[in-house]
Amino acid sequence: MRTKTKTFLFIIFMISYFQGSAQQTIEDNKICMDPISGRGVYLGTGSGGAGVCLLCGVVGASNVIDADQSNYVVASLPVSLLSGTPIIAIKDSLQYYPAGNEAGFIVGPNGGLLSASILSNLQVQTFRNGILQESGAFSGGGSLLNLSVLQGVSGGKQILSFVTTKDFDEIRLVSVGVVGALTSLRVYGAFEGPTICPKDCVNALTGTEVTGNPSTGSSGICVGGGVTNANNVIGDTTAAANLAVPLLGVACSRYLEVSTTATYPIGTFAGFAVSDNSGLLGLNLLGGLTVETYLGSTLQESVSGSSLLSALALNGSSPVYQVGFKTTKTFNKIRIVAQGLVSLGLGASYDVYYAYVKLDTDLDGIPDCMDRCTGNDLIDTDGDGYPDACDSNTIDISVAKTVSNSAPSMGSNVNFTITATRDAATLNATGLQIKDLLPSGLTYVSHTAPTGTFYTPLSGIWNIGSALGGTTTSLSLAITAKVDSVGILTNFAEIIAANETDTDSPYNNGSTTEDDVASVCVSVPIQICLGDSIKLTSSTVAPTYQWYKDDIAIVGATSADLIVGESGNYTVNFTSTAGCLLGNCCPITVNVNALPVVSAGVDRITCSGTAVALTATGTGTFLWNTGETTSSISVSPTTTTTYIVSLTNAAGCVNYDTVVVNVNPSILSANAVTYCNDAGTTSSATDDTFDIVLNPSGGSGTTYTVTVDGVSTGATYTYGGASPFINAGLISTGSKTIIITDANGCTLTTSVAPPANCSSCPTKICVPITITLIRK
Repeated sequence: MRTKTKTFLFIIFMISYFQGSAQQTIEDNKICMDPISGRGVYLGTGSGGAGVCLLCGVVGASNVIDADQSNYVVASLPVSLLSGTPIIAIKDSLQYYPAGNEAGFIVGPNGGLLSASILSNLQVQTFRNGILQESGAFSGGGSLLNLSVLQGVSGGKQILSFVTTKDFDEIRLVSVGVVGALTSLRVYGAFEGPTICPKDCVNALTGTEVTGNPSTGSSGICVGGGVTNANNVIGDTTAAANLAVPLLGVACSRYLEVSTTATYPIGTFAGFAVSDNSGLLGLNLLGGLTVETYLGSTLQESVSGSSLLSALALNGSSPVYQVGFKTTKTFNKIRIVAQGLVSLGLGASYDVYYAYVKLDTDLDGIPDCMDRCTGNDLIDTDGDGYPDACDSNTIDISVAKTVSNSAPSMGSNVNFTITATRDAATLNATGLQIKDLLPSGLTYVSHTAPTGTFYTPLSGIWNIGSALGGTTTSLSLAITAKVDSVGILTNFAEIIAANETDTDSPYNNGSTTEDDVASVCVSVPIQICLGDSIKLTSSTVAPTYQWYKDDIAIVGATSADLIVGESGNYTVNFTSTAGCLLGNCCPITVNVNALPVVSAGVDRITCSGTAVALTATGTGTFLWNTGETTSSISVSPTTTTTYIVSLTNAAGCVNYDTVVVNVNPSILSANAVTYCNDAGTTSSATDDTFDIVLNPSGGSGTTYTVTVDGVSTGATYTYGGASPFINAGLISTGSKTIIITDANGCTLTTSVAPPANCSSCPTKICVPITITLIRK
């Protein structure tokens, strides 16, 4: 059992949490005393975890939210009730109510009088998302809580309300004091509405409303008592006559009577404003009183004691009550009678301020000055603020849409404005939803919704709820979107739901001819390049077609398709099978962009394997067929090669140019042979020189030239055979750098090493010489 209890409480908590935290629309329909009831309203979770006071014996709590102001719940307030205990907590999960409105409860005694002492222990509190916003307390002249009389078919109805300064979605009637005795309190429901609404329809019978002076008198045998200052009753509403209770008597009573200039119909609430002058009457105020009506001198009706319907009209040291009843016969005279009762005490008296009437022409229990329609104002089944008797449940809402730029460029933002307008002659809309889901090609960026409404980009639903009510006849939603596609993009908005029926447009049927649907299109220019074309095709099969360019008919363009290769705005008109002229609302805009100017440079000549720098010119993005994307590249072809460069401009158009690199063959080998020359001194290598003989292979042309260590030989040599000896200098100077250049400028650079010395004789050897003398 414990586990089940915890589970139940958890479920209640979660329901309360999600309902309280959901997005709520504002409700400010300017309807007087609009019951807080209907869709989304439930008994809230006040402190202690219940929407009603569990200690108060409340039965049938749903009566306070069923939109029937004729039924009620009875809360028995025990002496032990803790201060701050909510008696009733009413929560609206779908709507919130704005600051500046009046909010409160309709209450009444469950028999007897709803005295000032009881009311001083009551407080009205407002909450938003479970957080206390403010309180109105009823306690003497400094009260924040307003007190009004709402007498009707039930006795003693009171209005307890205050003017809010903060938004709220929950209202509570709270016990804030120690009740002097077990008190039964009727709670009919909660309400909110404008502050200027009438709360008490009393018409004091003073001045021109009455005929002659008040009449006074008695019946039976009386000792003491009587009426003093009788004329105060018809003079104004602040001065009082005094009606004293007889001290002794037999069937004794004293009365005060006011005759009226008009005859009042059946259903009029008639009575007197009285107070306990002696301070002795207390809850026995009604015990010795009778209110009677007359037509001329004929008694019509007489109601006494607890059968009188009474409510506290003015709080203070001597509370003033309205005491009377709802008549069932016509009358033109009202009498208040005080009877001598031992229970009232000696010296007891009443202050009688004025006689009054409250007209109720349609007999629904709501006085005329508070009536919203002819018929029963007490029943509002759907909780929209209009009683069933005058609720046609019809509205007339139209939708319109505009766009900030009808021809945006790709990648730019556009602003859509969706406006819902209510025909002021129709009822307020409730539960209103408009769907505006951006089409493919438009990406949501942001939105601005009116206060009290909300837009969900994922679903495209603009939840207006009851915000389009009261003095508000028009609301606009702004959506910013990014353009991600070209062509015609159409954005639709349509009313998909409301609690009422639209007088001329069924909801959510997709019919574009109704005023609950609005659309606007944007034409994002289609960019093509010079030389390209696109095909436009009408999606509708029709007997005839006529295409237009810039509003001028294109000769011969009378088929469903049109090939376009020029800049312009293109539209089509066609006749439907019903004979009606149709066409596209947004023109298809085509921009033909020029090709970029690109140059790859002049053709080049190079030798095989030799690097060549190629440079392209133009504005845009380059791409060579080598894969490189810079304007300049370096190439080293071994054969004649054509290089292609493409240039793409900002419009995406591409142009090409080529450059040819002509490649001449390179000299492959010098085929050099070296020869030694001993300079005629075979015995000395120091003067040996060497010569070079060349027979180069490869290259082009028929001749070539040669440099040795950077010094030209000054001769021109012929390909195909060995060259003459080319002196390279002393062998001792080492290798020589030979550069061979053919007729096309191709070169070969090589190093030629000298040969070995060719002087072979050794160094002279000194031989001893023998000298012999020869004599003759």
